[in-house]
Amino acid sequence: MERYGSHYWLTVLPIWATAAILFTFTLAAILIGRDILEGLPYNVAYSAVVGDAGLVISVLIAAGILQRRGLWLSVWPQTGIGHALIMFGSVMLGIIICVLTLGSRSGQVMDIYHDVIIAPLILYLAITLVPVIYYNGTRVEKMAVIGFVVLWLALVGFDVKYKRMDQRTWLQNHGVTLMKK
Repeated sequence: MERYGSHYWLTVLPIWATAAILFTFTLAAILIGRDILEGLPYNVAYSAVVGDAGLVISVLIAAGILQRRGLWLSVWPQTGIGHALIMFGSVMLGIIICVLTLGSRSGQVMDIYHDVIIAPLILYLAITLVPVIYYNGTRVEKMAVIGFVVLWLALVGFDVKYKRMDQRTWLQNHGVTLMKK
């Protein structure tokens, strides 16, 4: 069976390579980008650090499932065009959310990177991998993924409640002075 998009890459890459790529484009990119552009490597939103790590572990669980023999893949999305449309829709949603929330967040380059690159990537992976996990995962794998998603949602709620989403403002309110760029 021909595989496309996330199904293809998660099947052919060793799980350690998938972990390294996701770590590089998520947490490492944010910290390094903020250090270079703002003078301080920070990430105070728990949902973006702990929550996203849980979502990455969920992707690694799906990668393990995809690499098993005798795997049954759901009919959708099983075409390259299907995966491309899901990715395009995810990016468009990320751009829309970025535009709508720019005023309530700091609007720094790395916040925009998160909204336009990281969030759409995680959304695309969720849409394309949930059927894989649902139809082929063990009970433990399914429960772990549900647990990580619930953890992420709870941390988003915590971050919103305690105003950690606008990270620059949160840091400044806690005595951290950031350089202007």
